[in-house]
Amino acid sequence: MTYLITARGGATVSFPLRQTSKTQLSFYHTARSTTPLLVGSPIVALPRATYLRSTRKIRGQSSCALAFRSHSSRSLPPAQQASYARLRPVIDTFEAPIDWAVAYGSGVIKQAERKEGDPPPLTDFLLSTPSAVDFHSVNLRQNPSHYPLYARLMGGEGVAWAQENFGAGVWYVTMVNVNGLDVKYGVISSSTLQADLEEWTTFYLSGRLHKPVLPLLLSPSATSLGRALESNLHSALCVSLILSSPSFTEDELWETIAGLSYSGDPRMSVPGAENPEKVKNIVKGKGARQGFREMYGPFLKPLGLRWENEEKEWDVDSEWVWRGEGEEVILQPDTPEHAAALATHMPINLKRAVAKHYSPLQNNLGTARENEYWFEPVQDWTFTSAVSEELRRIIGRPALRQSVKGLFTAGPIKSFYYSLAKVRKWLSGRKQILPPSHKLKNQDGKQ
Repeated sequence: MTYLITARGGATVSFPLRQTSKTQLSFYHTARSTTPLLVGSPIVALPRATYLRSTRKIRGQSSCALAFRSHSSRSLPPAQQASYARLRPVIDTFEAPIDWAVAYGSGVIKQAERKEGDPPPLTDFLLSTPSAVDFHSVNLRQNPSHYPLYARLMGGEGVAWAQENFGAGVWYVTMVNVNGLDVKYGVISSSTLQADLEEWTTFYLSGRLHKPVLPLLLSPSATSLGRALESNLHSALCVSLILSSPSFTEDELWETIAGLSYSGDPRMSVPGAENPEKVKNIVKGKGARQGFREMYGPFLKPLGLRWENEEKEWDVDSEWVWRGEGEEVILQPDTPEHAAALATHMPINLKRAVAKHYSPLQNNLGTARENEYWFEPVQDWTFTSAVSEELRRIIGRPALRQSVKGLFTAGPIKSFYYSLAKVRKWLSGRKQILPPSHKLKNQDGKQ
């Protein structure tokens, strides 16, 4: 079947559409276009090259921009539907090619330290693109004010080169207004994102995506990216279980998962870079527990987890039934077999790094007997320390370089004001964790 689409301005583009009962074509218009061409259900099967060529052809002759969505507000919890309706139009304003987009952070999912009357935080977005050169070339024309002067002089190819070759492969734009919202957005190549999700090459964005986010877009041409997102969650759960005791509360599990990406992040030890209570605030935030449950619930029974006082025999294929409000205790098998199975499911970059501590294992990764070679290391008292140490090393250097690169991508003035806002947030977090006696001393000069 072929769809002939006529855009405003007279441009006609034909699209071959694979027959399926679940696929329809979705068009979204920019703020300059008054009427959407065709709006329908999410998934469509267009090759990436066709998508890019067709997008350029339409943009060259009309004011319409083409985008696909695989997330509908109808599939989100009611609490997130309003956020989706507010934030999805931000993505639709971009004319540059985008494969995937999410909104995240305290501007989207309220954290526990936020109080009524606090200034609203920036709304954070992550975008992946099939071509960094194409994205920045188009975005420099559409949104030149999003780039400092020297980045505008570099052009799309220069910005893409800087994005790909320094830090964690992300170009951040901060403190800009898009569609009436003050936002910060990071751009990453889809191939770089997929590698980080599957292998934890830098653990920079893959770690951020362990926490609840608001999905906004997933191109149908990026099916492998969707699988990588799921693989990343499974890896996070396995590593967190390795670092956990045989029994733990539900909220303790979420705190372990949420804390993975901060374990080696130098910003956590620099005053003003991050709130010291950030991990707890994420887990205690409104709706966060439900978000974690939806993300990780499908993996719990297949990994052998069960509630305390639950029957040992249960249907592994049945749905996990949640209890309480985070205080209920979860058990995992306390056996070498279970620990070895978790270790084999660590992402390859972390697995290789840990295996260097245990020479027989190092030479047998990827073999049919790999699981057997994990039995001895997982029983060694140094094992969890080795996992934690290598995790810190993986994130440490890319995070430091990315933080330095952020000063370059934002420009000196925006970097100053952004850092100032971070310092204020850090001081607020420090006040929360000071003991009462210390607070009284600060206020009165005496106890």
